[in-house]
Amino acid sequence: MKKQIVTALFTALLTVPSLFAAAIVPGSACVDGVVNSTQAVITSHQPLFSWEYTGSVSSFTVIVSVDPQFASSVWNYSASTSTINTLNNITRAPYGSATQLNANSVYYWQVTIYDSVTGAPASYSGSFTTTASATTLTGSKFDLEIDWNNPFNPSNNEITKFRFTSKDVDRKMQVRVFTLSGMLVREWPEQVVLQNAYYTQDWDGRNSNNEIVARGIYLVNLMNVGDNTSVTRKVAVINGKK
Repeated sequence: MKKQIVTALFTALLTVPSLFAAAIVPGSACVDGVVNSTQAVITSHQPLFSWEYTGSVSSFTVIVSVDPQFASSVWNYSASTSTINTLNNITRAPYGSATQLNANSVYYWQVTIYDSVTGAPASYSGSFTTTASATTLTGSKFDLEIDWNNPFNPSNNEITKFRFTSKDVDRKMQVRVFTLSGMLVREWPEQVVLQNAYYTQDWDGRNSNNEIVARGIYLVNLMNVGDNTSVTRKVAVINGKK
């Protein structure tokens, strides 16, 4: 009797594929590695859309529009896939439309995946803001550049921006700021940097104690946590703490 009940339950589960339908992992849909990004670089780079999903997916679509209701689109992309993804698997699609994105503009995007068994769709929508960049990240493995406001004056509430990317694989990386003598000034948490996504880190010229640093030259370091290799650039602080 128990065996019959177990068999019946198992059969019932198999006949309800919606229980195993593909689904987008909450909070995983990103533009250039950030949910609702406000720093999607569009100069010398095409923003990278990425998301995680569970289950078996046959195809997906990505729509980018200036309209939050998606009445029209500047990019409507479809592709098929036979990959059975897990929570740790990331699908990505670089922007590929002939319609150029405008700097300092808000766009809305939606990704829809289709279950390979039921054909049922699952969608996620978000927004992103584009920005121009003076940098070109050309490193063969990973790269970092000071993009904006170098030198800068934190005493006037100015900030500077660091742009960085991983070129060949996804990497766990960390951004840190040092004095010329090697003293750690500020560090940000380690993060997974997706291949070909452009990331931005703002620095307000303050140390880990929230104090404005002294005027001078500082070293900005992007470290590959896996093997401790890194790239370092210089940034200048003017009119900082005397």
